[in-house]
Amino acid sequence: MKKSIKGVLVLFGSLLLMTSCNLNPDAVTGASKPMVQNGNSLFHQTEEVSLTVGEITIEGEVKNPGKLNLEDFYKREVMVKEALYDKQKGIDFIGAYRYRGYSLFDLLHPYNHEKKNKEEFPPAIDLYVVIENAAGESVVFSWSEIFHTNIPHQMLIATEMAPIVPYKKEVNYPVSKEWKIVCGNDLFAYRMLENPVKINVHSFGEKDYAIQKGMKPMYSSDVSVVFGDGLSFVIDPVNDTTTYRTYFSSFYGMGMGYHEAKYFRGPVLFDLFDNQIDLFDSERITHGLVCFAGLDGYRSVYSFSELFNRTDQVYPILAVPENPEDGGFYRVFHPAEFYADRSVKSLQEIYFFNK
Repeated sequence: MKKSIKGVLVLFGSLLLMTSCNLNPDAVTGASKPMVQNGNSLFHQTEEVSLTVGEITIEGEVKNPGKLNLEDFYKREVMVKEALYDKQKGIDFIGAYRYRGYSLFDLLHPYNHEKKNKEEFPPAIDLYVVIENAAGESVVFSWSEIFHTNIPHQMLIATEMAPIVPYKKEVNYPVSKEWKIVCGNDLFAYRMLENPVKINVHSFGEKDYAIQKGMKPMYSSDVSVVFGDGLSFVIDPVNDTTTYRTYFSSFYGMGMGYHEAKYFRGPVLFDLFDNQIDLFDSERITHGLVCFAGLDGYRSVYSFSELFNRTDQVYPILAVPENPEDGGFYRVFHPAEFYADRSVKSLQEIYFFNK
């Protein structure tokens, strides 16, 4: 008798489970239709579109400039949620894409830099790259965001693209016709550039910062912020520590390797500039560069976009050293850096310019 009752209960439970599943097959997922799956990657569920490929040359401050032979390189991928920013509407979403093509890291790697200012300032941290297309339009990148970042190969010349589509909703994201510059790090896609024809490498020469090695003490009481169009203001020490952000880091230099550092802590650069300039200005994002100069003339160049237009929204800080007389009052620290070399200390000036 017990066995028969147990069997009935098992059968009843099985029927109940089957019935509940049939009544609402999407109860768990909430999906309006099942996903047709072609592998586990949601990035690879649509067909690629091939873009028209042109020719491109490397020019400027490099050894043996000339036309690139693309057969020497293999391709990489980045995923981009492509959008622009409109002050009235907010986010102007264009589409989500998988791009495949040639990494700027790979393309520039064989072309050793030949800096014009190497006698005065040898480090390759004040270089930047201007990329032009056949229509005369351009975008800029710092050398270090290509070569010295924690996550390289985010800037591509894309030769194929594929929309990344949701499976609950029909979408029609536009696709390009010609190969194009894309950047997986960018929050807003102003550094997209179709039909690039020239990559030009430059070293910083817009201002002179006299090199003074061995300065003691190394202390700058404030930081001048200067713009190429004449606008300027001063950053005083921010003593409200509640606004500080702390980053821990394995601080690793190009030449000497690991440097002991407990952490870097200070105000966020984005917050310091948010009320001073338009951080989502398309012209600055597309063409803007920023030079950080120390009291001793040591300097580094960042693109405006890698400082303020980040899809990961991991922003640099102006760190306050434990001993202000050794590198104070501020030094720039960017947690996205692999190498420590662009972390200029004893900041005396932040210079904004466009190319």
